Amino acid sequence: MEESSRDWKKLLLSFWRNRIYPFVCPPKHPNIGLILMAAFGLSFVMQMIWQGLPEDKLFFSKTSLIGYSFVMVFRLLALLLIYVFTVEQFEISEHHTWGRNPGLGAFFMSFLVGVPCMLISVSAHNLFIFAELKMENPIPSQLYYYVTTESSRYGLILILLVTVILPALIEELFFRGLVYGLLPEKWYLRIPIPALLSTLFATNRLEFFTFFAIGLCASFVRYYTDSVLCCSLMRIGMACATLFLSELLPTQDPQTVQNAIDYNRTVLYSSFIALGIGCVMAMVIFGQLFYFHYRQKEEDRVYDSAEGKALSIPTAAHFRLGFFLGILFLILCWAFS
Repeated sequence: MEESSRDWKKLLLSFWRNRIYPFVCPPKHPNIGLILMAAFGLSFVMQMIWQGLPEDKLFFSKTSLIGYSFVMVFRLLALLLIYVFTVEQFEISEHHTWGRNPGLGAFFMSFLVGVPCMLISVSAHNLFIFAELKMENPIPSQLYYYVTTESSRYGLILILLVTVILPALIEELFFRGLVYGLLPEKWYLRIPIPALLSTLFATNRLEFFTFFAIGLCASFVRYYTDSVLCCSLMRIGMACATLFLSELLPTQDPQTVQNAIDYNRTVLYSSFIALGIGCVMAMVIFGQLFYFHYRQKEEDRVYDSAEGKALSIPTAAHFRLGFFLGILFLILCWAFS
């Protein structure tokens, strides 16, 4: 009996040391699970606070430009805080997050990617609304949005800052910088995963396909240029294209149409055409960016450059307790949105 009891104790102790403790102990490596838990955990907390705040106690409306700016700045600052903490805690070098300098030509080509990205994303938005109306489904609600039509100088500056500049810098630094750098050096991981996570972080059912299209374009730019700055330039180029091409391809406002019959057919047909043109333009520009990627890989191979090597993180390190908590917080964010 004593020997059997000792065997059981050894078995339980071995199971604790080899299975349970490594699963819950503080991580030795930066990993996607830690990032998921922190990003979606903070996002869920802010979401609950924002939804629980009584609007009559605030000096602004939650759907006003000030209200939208308030919550979006806090969400972006949360991403920046996670980025700084992770980089400092695990001493991640800049070339794994910021990438490298690909040259002036890559910067220019990345800015041009903003044009097909705008065509694809706006078309996806318009076609999604038409499909929902055609199937007589209710238009999904948005968690964070503003309905104010702002034309003042300071209002336009605030819109530019909150919807273009800050997201183009912080979101790209986090998803195409930190998240991208922690993933293995495989294109089928580094392109779709940051795009999907950035889309899910937005917690916006109405713009899911729009944000996913933007995320995919940004991930392709990051993969081909190895530069977060190129991704930011693509986002700025997309904003410029939206400003100058809005008359040719307007964004369909779901509040102005009640059913598929009321849907502007001109917008529908132009969205189909713009989607095709945007895909062709994107393939052409990405084909040019592929040469930058090819040259970088050749130089890394010849000179054995450290900039071309991914972080050495064991695969098992990503699937710890933080990973499953992050998935739980992600589900809660969408369930309560």
